[in-house]
Amino acid sequence: MNGTAFDVLVGLRLSIVRRAADMLVVHFGEIRPHHSGRGTVGQYALHVQCPWRFDGPLGTVTGRSDLWEYAGPGEEPENWHHEDGFSLQDERLSHFFVREEGKQSWVNESDRFRVSGSQQSDRGDVRLELSGGYALLVFPAGYKGEAWRFFVPGRRGDHLVFPEPAALR
Repeated sequence: MNGTAFDVLVGLRLSIVRRAADMLVVHFGEIRPHHSGRGTVGQYALHVQCPWRFDGPLGTVTGRSDLWEYAGPGEEPENWHHEDGFSLQDERLSHFFVREEGKQSWVNESDRFRVSGSQQSDRGDVRLELSGGYALLVFPAGYKGEAWRFFVPGRRGDHLVFPEPAALR
């Protein structure tokens, strides 16, 4: 793995972590209002639809699979669904970020988690090194379908997609 398009993130902080269904949505840099007037975005966004993991100096903090694990309170309700909240992923993210009330969204209100390096393999693996010994790892694990998309919110075109759309045929 070597330098990539993700190098533009170096020095920026991981500012927002959210979900759209089971897709991880991560924003980097200064938070600003969305161009639609609804919600907020960072300077850059990464949409992840493949396995991912958020690691810390002591091991894995959380990852994609934790979304489907109930984490309380009490016993798992019958017919519980991750959209109801209380997943292990929700619980773990809440230790590091401030949850936006009523949303599947967390905001980094600290100066933690600045990007200090990036790597990308030709197979689409991405590693974003973060300050304090943390890292966000993304690893496509399938043959077909979009694994991730990196872009500037509000800018048409200029989306880096893996695999490239032509490769999806």
